[in-house]
Amino acid sequence: MAFEIIFYRKESGRSPVEDFILRCNEPEKVEIVAHLDVLSQLGFKARRPLVDYLEDGIYELRIRVVKKQIRVFYFFFHRDKIVITNAFVKKSTKIYVKEIEKAQRFREDFMSRS
Repeated sequence: MAFEIIFYRKESGRSPVEDFILRCNEPEKVEIVAHLDVLSQLGFKARRPLVDYLEDGIYELRIRVVKKQIRVFYFFFHRDKIVITNAFVKKSTKIYVKEIEKAQRFREDFMSRS
C-alpha cells in the first residue's frame, strides 16, 4: 500500500517544503522527489539510513546529494498519509532543535485545521 504524500501548507497557502525545493538545484530536486517516492512506498517500514525517528511523532527523511545533507521532516496522519512539514540543509553534527520545533508547530497547525 502506497502512502499519500501531503505537503503541509500554512493558512496563507504557502508550503515551506515546496519553497525549499524550489530553491534547490536540479540534482537536489531529483533526489528529494526520488526519496519521497521511496518513503511513500515504505511508509512505517522505512528505516535508517533512509529515515530516522526524532521525537514526539516527528521523523526525518535523510538525503545526501554530493556533499550536502538534506533533512525533510514529516509525520504520519491517519494510517495512509505522510505529511511533509519542512526541510533544510544540515551543515553540522549539531542537533537542530529549531527545525524539529518548527516541524512540531506545523504538525499542531495541520491537526487543528484538519
